[in-house]
Parts: sequence; structure tokens; C-alpha cells
Amino acid sequence: MPQDGTAPDIAWWHPASDETVDWLAWANALPYCQNLGLVCVELNAASATFRMDSSTLTPNPNGAVNGGTVAAAADQIMGALTMRMSEPGLLPATGSLHIQFHLPAWAPLTFRATALGGGRRTKFVEVVVEDRSGNRCATSQGTMIAGGSAGPPLPSS
Repeated sequence: MPQDGTAPDIAWWHPASDETVDWLAWANALPYCQNLGLVCVELNAASATFRMDSSTLTPNPNGAVNGGTVAAAADQIMGALTMRMSEPGLLPATGSLHIQFHLPAWAPLTFRATALGGGRRTKFVEVVVEDRSGNRCATSQGTMIAGGSAGPPLPSS
């Protein structure tokens, strides 16, 4: 990681191939996924599944994963899924993020992301968060803009 704390650009490049195993390796190497303790177990052009075995940040007093951590994870997952379903070279940015909390988020958590449609650049994504008992503890919806990042464009594959 560079001295300024930013992630190296290489982390966001598309995998060398479109094979599922390469996309899984790509998602699991993302620095912010690692920071949050997220592990990608599925990533295709329409859906993704991530797991968080425990919170890497201090949990709430009741032992649940803090809502801010859950929201950050949902946002990161939306970005990964948007990368998977977008043209190479379009780095996604969050246009909107809404989250509803239904129950305490007791780890381990499962995040199930689903593409809800959109166009070439605008993507709509939902992430359902399930707690250790399989109960829905949060639901997030977001609008992602492929190519909306202010950063430099990614190299074309």
C-alpha cells in the first residue's frame, strides 16, 4: 500500500479472464473487503454472496456488528457486483445507498447481492444481510454508476 494509505490501482483492475475463479480471487484481494473481513463465495454478472465471520471493528454493546460496518460492507459488495456486470474500464461509484435495519446483525453474516437492472452505466443493486441464524437483519438498495469514479480510468482489458 502506498505511503498515503491509498490502495494501489492494480487492486481494481478486472481479472485476466472472465472465469469465475478469477473473479472470486479478484474480489477477495480487494483491500477494503479484507479490511472488513469479507470473503466472496460467489460472484457472477447477476448476483454475489459474501460472508463476514466476525466484525473487524468493535461490535455493539449487544455483540452485534455495528450498522455502519454493515452499511460499509453492503456498499463494497455493490461496487464489486457492479464491476462484474460492467464493461471493463468503468470504475463504479456509489450514486445512492439506502439501508434498513430489521434485527441485530449477529455474526457470522451472509450478504446476498442481486442486480436489479439498469443501463450501461447506471446499475441498481440490492443486498440482503442475513444473521447467524439465517434471519434477514438488514436490506440495502443502491444506485451504482459504472465509470462514475473521479479516479483515473482503468486500463482496458
